[in-house]
Amino acid sequence: MAGIKVYGERITKILNYLNEIGSKPSQQRQLVRAIYRNNIIKFHEMHELGRELRNQLSDKFGASVSSLQCHHLQSGDQATKALYSCNQDDAKIEAVALSFRNHKSLCISSQVGCAFGCAFCATGKIGLKRQLTASEISDQLLHLKSPGESLSVSFMGMGEPLANPKVFDAISAITNPEQFNVSNSRINISTIGIIPGLAKLTEKHPNINVTYSLHSPFPEQRIKLMPIEKVYPSKNVFEYLDDRIRKTKNRTWIAYLLLEGVNDSVNHARALVDIIKSRPPDVRYLYHINLLPYNAARNVSNDLKRVSDIAAFKRVIDQASLSNSYRNSFGRGIDAACGQLYAKYEARSVQIL
Repeated sequence: MAGIKVYGERITKILNYLNEIGSKPSQQRQLVRAIYRNNIIKFHEMHELGRELRNQLSDKFGASVSSLQCHHLQSGDQATKALYSCNQDDAKIEAVALSFRNHKSLCISSQVGCAFGCAFCATGKIGLKRQLTASEISDQLLHLKSPGESLSVSFMGMGEPLANPKVFDAISAITNPEQFNVSNSRINISTIGIIPGLAKLTEKHPNINVTYSLHSPFPEQRIKLMPIEKVYPSKNVFEYLDDRIRKTKNRTWIAYLLLEGVNDSVNHARALVDIIKSRPPDVRYLYHINLLPYNAARNVSNDLKRVSDIAAFKRVIDQASLSNSYRNSFGRGIDAACGQLYAKYEARSVQIL
C-alpha cells in the first residue's frame, strides 16, 4: 500500500484494490489525504485522482469511502447528534459532537446496543445486536469533523468499548498520523470495568485516558444498578487500575452518576472517599472523581431522578482533599447526553449479561 499504514477494514480494502489495479503510489497518498485531511468522503469529489479512477472506485465501493451512511443530524444545547446506518446490514448507531470555542469533542459508539443492562442507560435497554467493525467506529469521525479542526474523542456512546476487540484497531486509526492523527492524551475510554479489556488497552494503547464508571461505592447496590459487578467486582477493578496507574503514570477518572435518593447520600459520599483514600499512596493522587448529572432516558425507570442539590455530597469529597469535578451535561433536549443514546430502537423485554 505504497508505504501507507492504515487501520480499518474498509480503507484497507480500498487501498488493496488500488494496488491490484496498478494505481500509482501518489494516487494512494492523494486518496488518504483527501479522506483524512480534507474530509472528502465522496469518491466523485476527489478530483486529484482523475475521473477514470474516481469512477472505478465508485463502481467498486459505492459513492462514499465511509462504512456508514449519515441519515439525520439534530442539534441543540451545544450538541449535534448523528444517526447512522451501517452499510453492511443497516444497523443503526448514534454519535454526538460537542462544540466548544477552540475544539470539538466527539462521543462515538462502539457497539450496536449493549449487553450489560445498566439500570440508568437507554442503550442497555436495547440489548446487544452486534459489534461494530473498526471502520464503523472510526468512520463516525468522518461525518462529524471539519478539516483542520482540533478534536478530542470519547468512547462514551452506545456500547461498552472494552467488550469489542475491534476498538483497539479503531483507536489505532484515530491516532494514526496518516489518518485522524488525534493525540492519545485526547482520547478517553469509558468502561464499566471489563478487566481483560483494560489489560489489552494498557498493552496496546497505554496512554489512552480511562474513565471507570462506578456509580455506587456499595457492591450490593452496584449490582442492582450495574449487573457487571457480579462478573468484575469493583474491588478487583480498582486493584487493576492501581497497577495500570503505576505503569502509565496517567490520571484515571472515576465516573459517579448522581441519582436522587439512590446513591446521593452523605454516607455514599463518605464510602466513595474511603475507596479512593484506601488506594496506595503512590497512585491515590492520580484518581479524579467526576460527578455526573442523571439524564432521563428512553425506557428507563421513571423512579430515577436527577439530583437537585449536590452540595452536601461534594462537600464530603472536597473536605477529603480529593480531586473532583462536576461535569455539566449537553444535549439533553435531543437525547444526546450521557445514557440517552438509543438510535430509535425499541427496548428489549429481557436483558442479558
